[in-house]
Amino acid sequence: MTRDFPAIQRVLIVTFLLNMLATIPKLVVGIATGALSLVADGLDSLFDGVSNVIGLAAVRVSSRPPDDEHPYGHRKFETVAALFIAAALFITAWELARGAVDRLLDPPSPLVDWRSIGVLVFGATVQGATGWWELRQARRLNSEVLHADARHTLASIGVSAAVLAGLLLVWLGYPLADPIVALLVAAVIAKIGVDTVRENLPALVDRATLSAENIGAVVAGVEGVESYHRIRSRGPLDSIAIDLHVRVAPHLSIQDANAIADEVRRRLLILPGVGDVTVHAEAERQSNSAMDLYTAVNLAAQELGISLHECWVQAVDDRLSLHLHVGVEPTISLAEAHQLVDRLERTLMERQLGVASVHSHIELASREVLPSARVSSGLNRHIHQLIEQAATGIDDLSEPHNIQVRQVEGKLFITLEALVDGELSMTEAHELSTQLQEAIRASVPNVGEALVHLEPATELATPAPEGQDAVAG
Repeated sequence: MTRDFPAIQRVLIVTFLLNMLATIPKLVVGIATGALSLVADGLDSLFDGVSNVIGLAAVRVSSRPPDDEHPYGHRKFETVAALFIAAALFITAWELARGAVDRLLDPPSPLVDWRSIGVLVFGATVQGATGWWELRQARRLNSEVLHADARHTLASIGVSAAVLAGLLLVWLGYPLADPIVALLVAAVIAKIGVDTVRENLPALVDRATLSAENIGAVVAGVEGVESYHRIRSRGPLDSIAIDLHVRVAPHLSIQDANAIADEVRRRLLILPGVGDVTVHAEAERQSNSAMDLYTAVNLAAQELGISLHECWVQAVDDRLSLHLHVGVEPTISLAEAHQLVDRLERTLMERQLGVASVHSHIELASREVLPSARVSSGLNRHIHQLIEQAATGIDDLSEPHNIQVRQVEGKLFITLEALVDGELSMTEAHELSTQLQEAIRASVPNVGEALVHLEPATELATPAPEGQDAVAG
């Protein structure tokens, strides 16, 4: 929102001159006659002028554009100035109250004459007109400094009326009325200071300026927004900053997601007083997909230096359960491995991924090159025959080929490939490879590991390009 800083400065200059016009006669006559209440009224008017000077300096600073040190601009300097005005009011109230108490303990007899009455009436008239005009300008220009100063100026009318009543009582023979009225003036000044602090402090402590419900109602009306969260707002009423997260359909491109975020930003900037909006676009989490959960689990495992072999997500009664096969270094102890996996489980729960429980199975994760040896040709042929026989007993699986047999740390390590229908689902293909692995373990003794790679049958059926040999596997 564009603010008319030159106009605010002009209002402050005019107000300062009018306040000085009302202040000087009160102080001169109050000191000459010894009327503490009249001096208090003059000080109250004087601080109206001091407020104008402080406000003028603050407006000059707050009108500066954003820079590296103040990326959100200098707007809050004006709010700080309003608090300085409040501090000046508190000091004035304290000094007046202390002087009034001294007068109550040792009351003098102030002189009341036509001069006292004249300057009060003149000052009240000038400040009443000034305060009314300044308040209208404060509302038009949306300025906290003008608003705070105008309220103080208007309050001076009541202060002057109370002082006038007190001086009349002194003239009737009640000298204690002067310090009592001075105490009342001090209380009024302090009350104005409290109101100023209460109105300006929320902007400095970043209290929410707009309700999340009102912001959400605007965001929900934007087509393409699936959901929203983390809505925050802060700042003065005429310079509100908003930031929030919106979720969009995961299949959308980055350009489409940005377009939705831009529309959210545009609609929020229309709201009165809003000057800055930051929108973060995210992919909506789908209840029937765990891809984002798998990604988060893998990221957590990588941060802890843990190998994640397998991950399953199970849903029971709308509660997700996470099951992991975790690989750890073979050189560490069981206690160390258990502590490491516990850290992983705690990390996953702390990140609030929507899972109710995490269960881990610890396995070895060797990153070393294992020494291996070829087996004899006779044993190799025998194992080939056993594997071919095992494969014949499994429907929908054929032609085991590229069979390799190695001996690793006293155990047989077998890898092979086989053909299946390319239209099978991954679940069906995995079931076939598991059946073949179990059949190999049952028929071949001393097997440490059997890895089966399945290929679509069409790959081997496709003729090789002219001049090249067909390659299986």
